[in-house]
Amino acid sequence: MIGISEKRGKAISLSYYTVLHCLVDFCCIYYMVQIVMPACWTGGIETWLLYGVLYNFIAFAGQLPVGIFGDWLQRNQYMVAAGLLCLLSVYVGTGFGLPLLPAVLLLGVGNACFHVGGGREAMAYRENACQPVGIFVATGAFGVFGGKWVAGQGMNWIPTMIVVLGIALLLQLVLCYRTTVKNQIKQPISFQPEKGSWSLLLAVCCILVVILRSFAGTIFHFSWSSGWLALLMTVGIVLGKAVGGVLADRFGIRPTVLVSLTCSALLFLGANAVPVMGLLAVFLFNMTMPITLSLLGMQFPSAKGTAFGALTFAIFIGLIPSYFCNSSQFSKPWIYLLLSAVSLVLLYIPLLLEKRRDCVVKA
Repeated sequence: MIGISEKRGKAISLSYYTVLHCLVDFCCIYYMVQIVMPACWTGGIETWLLYGVLYNFIAFAGQLPVGIFGDWLQRNQYMVAAGLLCLLSVYVGTGFGLPLLPAVLLLGVGNACFHVGGGREAMAYRENACQPVGIFVATGAFGVFGGKWVAGQGMNWIPTMIVVLGIALLLQLVLCYRTTVKNQIKQPISFQPEKGSWSLLLAVCCILVVILRSFAGTIFHFSWSSGWLALLMTVGIVLGKAVGGVLADRFGIRPTVLVSLTCSALLFLGANAVPVMGLLAVFLFNMTMPITLSLLGMQFPSAKGTAFGALTFAIFIGLIPSYFCNSSQFSKPWIYLLLSAVSLVLLYIPLLLEKRRDCVVKA
């Protein structure tokens, strides 16, 4: 039985990593928009596209090999510290003329290391639970929005970010020092699904749903989405991820999936014309984010870092179409509805099959 002090320590750790998630994504996006983008204009849009794809590939797809390494290392605090060190090195190095290529590489590696370390910590917070994962992943959207907005205002926050990242790294090093490594027994990594073929099917479907959700994020364009309404949409994304985990733990995964995706599909039909419908649709659509991540972790309990990395790799796959075509041509209500409906089918049917096999997933 977990003692009160240990529970409190876990809660503080999760809260800390949740705040850090916002900071890390803010730092990465701010640097890419404020420093990398203007420097690339001399080489044309192709140069910026190259660096943008490179960063996303390392930051998202790179989490798969980093996740495998994290499952072997099993020292989440050190992974987070390594990520913060990479980001701090980029910001400090900028003052000494750090070239763009190593800066982008370090940003991507730092982002990947932090997410794997923090993600594994959130997934281990409580077994077979969606809420901790939802809380952790939710704040990243705030960081992305804030980084873009601050960079768009032309604000020079590099000295501020050096101070903030430095403080965060020092706190993380203290956390590493206070971690009782001797009490942490390494568990063998296993890539075998928990319950066999149906679990493997559910895992594949979770990955497909994340690809669709990532693609949807690149085509969600609404005529009203600007100014404070754009901020509200970001809030909807954040709350959707957090609330989705809470509701899944409270009422069960299958009912949450069924209600959220069905309602979002219907609301998307009027999302372009009515802002409230669009905000609610985006909110409901993002509820499955912590669910897919938790489900994959349940199917591969001995390889949670790998599971986390597999889904971020899926995010990168979903981004690929936006690099080669105008994503706004897919910004149509019926396509939004179709994405919600297909996501529902991909998740709900395997969950029903799992129920028949007395799966760990709640009714």
